[in-house]
Amino acid sequence: RSSPNQTLLLDGGTGEELFLRGVKDDRKIWSAAAIVNEEYHGILEEVHKSFIDAGSQAITTNSYGITPGVGFTDGDEVKRLVGISGEIARRSATDQALVLGSLGPQVESYRPDLIMKHDEGVQTYQYPIEGLYPFVDIYLAETMSVLEEAFQVVDALSIFYQTQTQGELAKHPLLISFTLRSDGKVRSGESVSEVISKLIQRAYEKKVELIGVLFNCCEPEAITKALQEIRSCSDIHHHLYHPPLLSKRCATTSLSEQTPISQPPKIFLGAYANRLTPVHEEWTLESSEEAQAMREDLLPDEYWKEFVARWHGNKDDGVPAGISNISLIGGCCGIGPSHISFLSSKLNISNNNNNNNNQ
Repeated sequence: RSSPNQTLLLDGGTGEELFLRGVKDDRKIWSAAAIVNEEYHGILEEVHKSFIDAGSQAITTNSYGITPGVGFTDGDEVKRLVGISGEIARRSATDQALVLGSLGPQVESYRPDLIMKHDEGVQTYQYPIEGLYPFVDIYLAETMSVLEEAFQVVDALSIFYQTQTQGELAKHPLLISFTLRSDGKVRSGESVSEVISKLIQRAYEKKVELIGVLFNCCEPEAITKALQEIRSCSDIHHHLYHPPLLSKRCATTSLSEQTPISQPPKIFLGAYANRLTPVHEEWTLESSEEAQAMREDLLPDEYWKEFVARWHGNKDDGVPAGISNISLIGGCCGIGPSHISFLSSKLNISNNNNNNNNQ
């Protein structure tokens, strides 16, 4: 919280790494195959450990694909399966890394038009929340394509804590990550500034500890555009632990319509892009006959220099001045341990330099 250059390094894309190591790329249940089939549990543990060995300070449970959208409709079965993913992640992490509990879209990734109705979504999210609880440090709602989808997670987590042992259950904080269009807006077309403001308000009202908003599973160029919007919108900077130095008032007036909060909660910003070629707006997992093609221009050094270093505000290596001071950095589909290792080496240098400058 105190230093804008201290960064938590996340892991990379677990699913794609599983497939590289021999797990079958099931176009129906995707990476959930590594949970359903016990023969793959060892490979999953190897993937988690490979990211930790590369420098990840947090790993993410392989629970993203255990959803009704691919056929997991029994709540008790969902709790059991996500619990297996949590147990494997916790065993892999030991005391070396945090465990983030992945909560993916319940119907389809990238599709704001296909999300559940509010009450159904709230009920459905409570199953993975409960199943993951004993094993995780933080919940991570990933690849949210519309604000309403994130609201469902917030409301589900609020209800879960309200109904557990009269509120005596320790509360895990929440991170929420949105997938973006190529223009830097959320897949629904909503601006990231408005989404952040409304999401913070909702979490505050529901007594959910929202500690960060991130952007994932999209092109890194889109994340750069989103961060540029945040930089230029001073109306939300009081919600950021490390706001940009340069800013101006937002062009929109909708942020002023939010109910004022006497002590505004603060959040961290984060980003973990994928290496996929652009995903079509009508994409679905089941209709995709093969895996999405990977870009060839996001090798570890390129991912760092062209994108992460700028997001992080790093000024080394001749990188242009930073556009943000994001605190949570990692990768999504196609970003492997070699990328994380490269980021780790660069971020360690940056963190050490910052510590020396503060002494």
